[in-house]
Amino acid sequence: MSRQIIVGLVGQPNVGKSTLFNVLTRGNAIVTNWPGTTVERSEAVIRHNNSEIKIIDLPGIYGLSYLTPEERITRKFITEENPDVIVVLADSTILERTLYLVIEILELTGRVVVAVTKVDEAHSRGVHVNYDLISKRLGVPVVPVSAIKGDGIDQLLSSIVEKAGVESPVLRVEYGELEAFINAIEELFAGSRQLSSKYPPRWLALKFLEGDVEVEELARRQLSGVYSELCMVREEAKRRIGQDLAAFISISRMRFIREKILKDALIIAPLKKIEKSWYRLFYNPFIAPLLSLGILLVVFLAVFIVNTGFPLTTILDKLGYTELASIIREYSISGIIDKLFTALSNYIVNSLGESPWTLFLVNGLLGGVASVIVFIPLILIVMMALGALEDSGLLPRLAIGVHLLLNKAGLSGHALLPLSISMGCNVPGIMSTRAVPSSSERLKLILLTPFIPCQARLVVLLAIATAIGGFAGALLVPFIYVVSFIIVFTLSYIIHRLTTSERREEVELLLEIPPVHKPYLKVVWWFTWHYLKHFITKAGTVILIVSIASWLLQHTSLGFMYTDNASESIIASASRSLSIILRPLGVSGEYSWIAMYAVIMGFLAKELVLSTIVTATGASDPIEAFKTLGLSTPSAISLALFISLYIPCLATVATIHGETRSWKYTILSIILMLIVAYSLGVLAFHIANILLTIN
Repeated sequence: MSRQIIVGLVGQPNVGKSTLFNVLTRGNAIVTNWPGTTVERSEAVIRHNNSEIKIIDLPGIYGLSYLTPEERITRKFITEENPDVIVVLADSTILERTLYLVIEILELTGRVVVAVTKVDEAHSRGVHVNYDLISKRLGVPVVPVSAIKGDGIDQLLSSIVEKAGVESPVLRVEYGELEAFINAIEELFAGSRQLSSKYPPRWLALKFLEGDVEVEELARRQLSGVYSELCMVREEAKRRIGQDLAAFISISRMRFIREKILKDALIIAPLKKIEKSWYRLFYNPFIAPLLSLGILLVVFLAVFIVNTGFPLTTILDKLGYTELASIIREYSISGIIDKLFTALSNYIVNSLGESPWTLFLVNGLLGGVASVIVFIPLILIVMMALGALEDSGLLPRLAIGVHLLLNKAGLSGHALLPLSISMGCNVPGIMSTRAVPSSSERLKLILLTPFIPCQARLVVLLAIATAIGGFAGALLVPFIYVVSFIIVFTLSYIIHRLTTSERREEVELLLEIPPVHKPYLKVVWWFTWHYLKHFITKAGTVILIVSIASWLLQHTSLGFMYTDNASESIIASASRSLSIILRPLGVSGEYSWIAMYAVIMGFLAKELVLSTIVTATGASDPIEAFKTLGLSTPSAISLALFISLYIPCLATVATIHGETRSWKYTILSIILMLIVAYSLGVLAFHIANILLTIN
């Protein structure tokens, strides 16, 4: 059997890299993180004829600079892991721009196969390409592919197998009057056997002239004897060229692509303009934010109304149509799932009899499974909506539409979708951060979106607000939502200022704007299934295990005997001991342990806050239960704010860990929320006391 062929898949964002990777691997990928980062690494092993090919999907990048984590990962992979073949993608609809990355990589290594994507779309737009001529000029195979139709996939795999083990020279781009300086620096780098054995000396010379931070450090360490001479040559080049050398090199590469690679190889037939006039509204500074927010509002409403009935049911309840709201809630997807599990639970109890083991099977094991399954339809619908927006080309336009509103808070327009979805549920909100191209911004959103009250927390807030009553009760819910978003934007701004070396106030939004088209169902399903499978295997496992453990703690007494009285359980006993924690929030007295019990159970699911208080107090409904606790208005406001912010639910914590693959960031998120929630809860209690005393 021949050795395994190692292949790296490289491309700019939105060139169809993820789609091609899914086609090549049939969705059977192992997903981890690149060491020391939160950037996702996907890889899979496939077979083609008699060859075994390991494909690694590298992060989307625009160039081989050393500025972003994604660029550093890709460059280290090429230079240190020595793959047999680098498959570099170029988009046939914007071939000139996307060939830039191809040229950069070919200057570093000749072990390249170029895959030109979206050829069917390009053809429909009147773009015709002579791939053989481009292949001859680049000196490497150039394969047109259509991942949607499967065209060119076998040819691409055959080209990979043929290219493996074949040494090809690197591409030489002419840089005009800069050539003399390139040659002088190249000669000095060639004198270092350690560097020239790992990197092409000409590539090192170009990167040194560009001011590349890694090559600069390599030169300082490895060529200390001639480092001053290198710097002198670069300074003379700057003086002679009269402009930024990195910009000059970039312009020269683009000229090389136009004049040497694409000349007579690219024909664009005149067709009627495809971009519809209404698409331009996304670039209007006044209309764009409203249009983007409107589209996301429609998506948000559709997703959550179909899944749970929220927020339509809440609105109908407030308008007095409680019966209609109840019907919608009952026949929503989550309502149907709840009915199915209730019927199954009743059947098991009736068949096996009511015993501790039966209750464990029904409420512990089956309940744990239900707590995972109830999220599946929601994530399925959210990811399908996100996949359709991304594949259609609308998602980048939505990001542009709201960018100006968000960048002062240290966020880009990409943050709008996760923030919006999190108001319904934090789990799909966090998962939707996968559409954010910047790994640092994605991590920031993963840590901050749990501060946004979800649907379950809203229900708790409404119960507390009703129990408080009056003017304070009416203002409680909008007050907490405003506070939550202020927290998100303030913390985002602080993180941005601390982590951005140049201390720029604005966040850059760099993205490719693909043409708008009807989303392909196959691509949307690949996108959806990848993330749904990830949730089930990662977050779902954690939720199931902890749900079973929590049931055991709720039904085990301090004497380690089964109990059906929750007030005698281990958790209830722990709540009595820990209730002192809530005193600074104004929660004290005979029933303070019940509030602490509800806080603990709220970690499992925020919906359990109400049911726990109702069960422990013996009240008839949640509103009466909160009144039974004997909370003053300031303490009720403080407790409501604390419950809204104190810690994400179990499913959200599991999702944070699943997305970051880091317990460090997961624990950091929990600690951050606890500190913010406790501090603001105490502050709210004292301020409310002062205001009510004045009144």
